[in-house]
Amino acid sequence: MVDQRTDAQLVDACLAGDEEAWTQLVARYQRLVYSVALRCGLTPAEADDVFQTVFTILIDKLETCRDRERLGAWLTTITRREAWRVTRVRVAQPDADASDLLEMRPAHELPPDVLFQRMEDQNLVRQGLERLGGRCQELLQRLFYTPEPASYAAIAEELKMPEGSIGPTRARCLERLRGILASMGFR
Repeated sequence: MVDQRTDAQLVDACLAGDEEAWTQLVARYQRLVYSVALRCGLTPAEADDVFQTVFTILIDKLETCRDRERLGAWLTTITRREAWRVTRVRVAQPDADASDLLEMRPAHELPPDVLFQRMEDQNLVRQGLERLGGRCQELLQRLFYTPEPASYAAIAEELKMPEGSIGPTRARCLERLRGILASMGFR
């Protein structure tokens, strides 16, 4: 199940000693941090090191984190800085193999700013779902946020609603969600 707490709530819970909140915070941003490191031209091993460093910095700076709702932007900035630091160290080493440098950045991947915007959009959708609440939130989460897509029959049974009403209910819920997202400035 997706943790519905905001970043600020997770940070507060982490500061209160909630280990599950830390696990959720790392899970929420692990793909972002790792992919930004890779897109900065690091090898997977270097990206692993940057990942560990970034989350070490985060845990050290949790108390002083001012704009907790912009945590993703902050993590992206820290990841880029760490990736640049690693790159500078690597370039300063004369034994770097040129063929290794060519393999470091996959050409088909999105640039970090595009990836970050997508992550920000996903966060806004998650917040919109929280505001939506109730049966609509449950339905949309079962339709779009489960690892294995459930059949309409299974969803109908879980939510105790007629199977034939799932499609029309989904359409109404999505329309309400669009309105909520528009009020939040989602483009």
